[in-house]
Amino acid sequence: MTKQGIGNMRFFWIPLLALLLLAQTPVVWAKDRLILLAGQSNMMGRGKVSELPATYKTTPANVKYFYQGREHPLAKFAWFGPEVSFAHDVARAFPHDTIIMVKQAATGSLIQQWQPGQALYKGLLRQVGFATPKDTTLQADAILWMQGESDAQESIGVAKQYGQRFANLVTHLRQDLDSPNSAFIYGQVNLDHPEHAEAIASVRNQQQAAQRSVSRAVMVSTDGLGKQDDGIHYNAQGQMELGKRFAKAYIQQMK
Repeated sequence: MTKQGIGNMRFFWIPLLALLLLAQTPVVWAKDRLILLAGQSNMMGRGKVSELPATYKTTPANVKYFYQGREHPLAKFAWFGPEVSFAHDVARAFPHDTIIMVKQAATGSLIQQWQPGQALYKGLLRQVGFATPKDTTLQADAILWMQGESDAQESIGVAKQYGQRFANLVTHLRQDLDSPNSAFIYGQVNLDHPEHAEAIASVRNQQQAAQRSVSRAVMVSTDGLGKQDDGIHYNAQGQMELGKRFAKAYIQQMK
């Protein structure tokens, strides 16, 4: 074959090879993932930041964490909740995406205080507004919910209304966030207080049943999580494990 013929073949094969390589390379589409975190003290967090591993004291490059109306690094304050380990696991699972986390929590709050029109509900929507530009529409991927301990320590009459109020909260949040398909991932109440045994069992049973009655509602077990001496609040190890369980459920829902 002449040198000219060999050169022509090179011009043919090089573009063809490039096309074949491109065809075998998966296309990665980056996206913004909006995730809300809400609830009472176990969402606010009672884990000591001083007990976090060093790797958890930094914020992954693709994570933005909004709390109390502004963006903060993770583990900035003396105490932390499930957001720390959750953020690290989700950031690794979706390295090309931006993870936007918005947290609103109130110690000792009842689910009635989170109903549409109530101050905590309005506050949560306001926090989302601080985290998302006004000229963009960003649907929520998921809502993480850790609440119910207060309802489980009230009268049995209050406890029995938990399931209905839970479903109402989910429905209205999805509507107001324009996110009808968002996952609602929640931790099950985990208390061992004999004086409230009936109310605790009622709330736990309603949380269990919500997985069947509310679309894309996923319950996360809190059994075995480390607690503080009060038997209510999770310690640092418990909070890290809770965040990892939330992350596992979220990743499964998204993938």
